[in-house]
Amino acid sequence: MTTTRRGTEEERREEILRAAYAVAARERLAGVTGRAVAAEAGVSSGLVFFYFESVDGLLTALLDWLLARTIVAGEVSGLFDAGDPAERMMAVIGRDVERLPKQRDRVELFFDYWVLGTRHPTVRARIRGALDRYRDAFLPLARQVVDADPGRYEGVTPEGLADVAASFVEGCALQVVMDPAGFDVGRSMATLAALVRRPASALV
Repeated sequence: MTTTRRGTEEERREEILRAAYAVAARERLAGVTGRAVAAEAGVSSGLVFFYFESVDGLLTALLDWLLARTIVAGEVSGLFDAGDPAERMMAVIGRDVERLPKQRDRVELFFDYWVLGTRHPTVRARIRGALDRYRDAFLPLARQVVDADPGRYEGVTPEGLADVAASFVEGCALQVVMDPAGFDVGRSMATLAALVRRPASALV
C-alpha cells in the first residue's frame, strides 16, 4: 500500500510539472500561476499548492525538472570510449549540438530562467550548479585529449578545454533560440572541426 501511494504521489507531482512546463512553454514564466497550471493539469489549485506550497516553489521545481531534460544533463563519461580522444570529444559535442534544435522550447525556457536568475538567488544557484556539472562531465575526456597530444596542447589545462567544450554547446544553444532558422548544425560542427584540426602553430 505504501509503495502504491508513493508511486501515485510521484506520478501526480510529475503530471503537475508537465502541466507547468506546457503553460511556461506557451505563456513564458510569467504565466505560470497556480490557477493556470491547475487548469492545464485538470486538478484544483489547492492540489498544486499541496505539492509545491507556492508559485516560487513550483517555478523552482519546474527548473529542476527542466534541467534534468536538457543538454546540461547529458552524460559524457563512458561514451565514445574507443578511438582518438580528440575525435571522441568532437563526437560528444556533436551529439549535444544536434539535440539543440529538437529541444528548442526547453532551451528557450532555460534562458528565461537565466534572466530570472539575475534577481533570484535560488534559480541562479541551480543554473550555475547545472552548468558546472555539465562542464565537469567533460573533464575526463578533456584530460585524455591533453595527455594524448601534450605538444599541441602545451599550456592548455583539461579544465580549460572542458570549459571551452561546454561553452561551445551553450553558445550554439543561444543561437538556436535567437536565430533558429539560421542555425545550422553541420556548419557549426564543420567550423569547430576546422579549428580543432588546424596545426597548433596556426592558432597562436
